[in-house]
Amino acid sequence: MPADYPKSLRFWNYLCYGLAGIPASLSGNTVGLFFAVFILEVIQITPTQNSILTTTTKVVSSASAFFVGFLVNTTNTRWGKVKPWLFFTAISSAACNFFQWFSPGVKSSTGKLIWYLVFYGGFNVLLTGYGNARDTLVMFASSEPSERDTLNTYLSAFQIVGYILSALIQQGTFALFHADLGYDPCSNGTLNGTDHGPSRDTEKTAYMVAAAVGSGLFVLFGLTAVLGVPERKDIRGQQQSSCFPVDDIKQLVRHRPFLMLFVIEALLELGIYTKQTNTALMLQYTFDMSDQVLYVIFVYMTAAVVAIFLWNMALRRIGRKKVICLGILLFLLPHNAALLIATEDLLGTALRPFIYASSVLGGAGEGCMYIAQSVMSTDVIDDFELKTDKKMASVLYSLWAFSRGVMDAISAAASNWILQAANYNADNCVQPNTVKQALRYVTAGTPPAVYVIALLFIWLYPITEESRMRTKMALDARRAEADEEERAVLTSTDDASVQEIV
Repeated sequence: MPADYPKSLRFWNYLCYGLAGIPASLSGNTVGLFFAVFILEVIQITPTQNSILTTTTKVVSSASAFFVGFLVNTTNTRWGKVKPWLFFTAISSAACNFFQWFSPGVKSSTGKLIWYLVFYGGFNVLLTGYGNARDTLVMFASSEPSERDTLNTYLSAFQIVGYILSALIQQGTFALFHADLGYDPCSNGTLNGTDHGPSRDTEKTAYMVAAAVGSGLFVLFGLTAVLGVPERKDIRGQQQSSCFPVDDIKQLVRHRPFLMLFVIEALLELGIYTKQTNTALMLQYTFDMSDQVLYVIFVYMTAAVVAIFLWNMALRRIGRKKVICLGILLFLLPHNAALLIATEDLLGTALRPFIYASSVLGGAGEGCMYIAQSVMSTDVIDDFELKTDKKMASVLYSLWAFSRGVMDAISAAASNWILQAANYNADNCVQPNTVKQALRYVTAGTPPAVYVIALLFIWLYPITEESRMRTKMALDARRAEADEEERAVLTSTDDASVQEIV
C-alpha cells in the first residue's frame, strides 16, 4: 500500500463538512422568507421595482449557476480544485449578505434599486458558487461511498439547522428591538401623543443587526470545510480540456436520468420557492397573523427537521420514487389545500391552531423533498459516471442549480406582477381583499399544480432501486481496478529504482 494512501475520514471531518451546510441555508432561507417583506414594507420600493430587482437577480444568478460548475471542474491550483472557491465565496458572500439588508439612506427609488441590484444580485451569484463548491467537495473528500453518504447525512442535518437558525436569529433580533416583522403603517410613530409601535428606522436597525449576525456565522461555518475536510486528487488524473466542453454537454443532454431529474427539481423548486417567498405576507395579511409569522415558520422548519430522519428510514425500505410520491400526496397537497380553505368565517377561533397544524404537515412534506432530491442527485451522478467514465459532479450540480434559478426568477416575477395587479401598496394601513385573496392563491394554489406535474416526471424517472444497486456494484469494481493499477505502477517504479541503485 502506498505511503500516501488516503486515510479514512474521522468525525471531525464529517462535522466540519456538515457545518459548511449552515451558511447557505441560513442566509438563503432568511432571504426567501423575509426579503420580500423587507424590500416592500421597510425599504418601500414598489412591486414593479421589486419585480425588476428579483427577476434580474435570478436571471443573472441562474446564468452564473450554469457556468460555475464548468469553472470549478477546470480549476487546478496548489491549494486544490474546490477549496479556493469555498474560501473566496464564503468571505465575499458574507459581505454581500450584510449589505443586502443594509438601508443606504438613499431617497431616490432608482438609487435604492441600484443598491439592491448590486448587493442582492452579488449575494445570489456568490452563493451559487459557494453551494456548488461545497457540494462538489464531497466527491473529492473520499472515494468510499459509505463515507460520502455520511458526509451528505451531516450536510443535510446541518442545512436544516441553518433553516431553524434563520428564524431564531430573526425572532431574537426583533424581540430585542421590540419590533414586529415588516413595517405596519397602522402602528408607525405616534398619533395624538400615543405610541403606536416601532418606527421604520427601528425595523431597519433590527434587520441590519440580524444580517450582521448571519454574516459572521457565514464566515465562521463557511471556512470549516476549507480547514477541516481533506481534498484528494482523482487517482486517474482526469482533466477537462476546456471551460465549456460541447461534447460533454451533448452527453448530458442524451442522459435520460439527468434530464428527468432536471425537470423534477425545477418543478419542485417552483412550488417550494413560491410558498417560501410569499408565506410571510400571506400570514400577515390573509390570516392577520403578523405577530405569529416567526413562530409559524419555526414550527414549519422544526417539523422538517424531525421528518427528514423519518424519511431517511423510509428511503431504505421503500425506495426514492415511492417516498417522494408519498411526501407530495400525503403531506404537501393536503397542506396547501388546508391553506386554501382556511378562513376566519369557517374556523373562527380555531384558525390559528389550524394554521399551526397545517404547518406541521407542510414542514414534513418539504423535508421529504430535501432528502429525496439529494439522494436522487447522487444516483444520477453515479449513473452518468458509469456510462461515460467522466466525473462531472460540479457540472451536474451546476446545471441543476441553473434549473432552480430559472424557476425562482419565474416565481418572483409572477408573484410581484400579481401583487401589483391586486393593488398591493405597502403604505396602506389595510390591504384590500384582492391582495389577501391574491396572496392566498399564489402561495397555496400554485404549488399543488406544479407538484401534480412533477409526479408525472417522477413516474417516468428511469433509475430504480435495482438499477441503482447494479450501478453501485459496477462503480465499486471500477474503483477497485483503478486502485490495483495505481499500486502496480508504484510497485514497478519502486523495482526500477532498486535495480538502478544495484
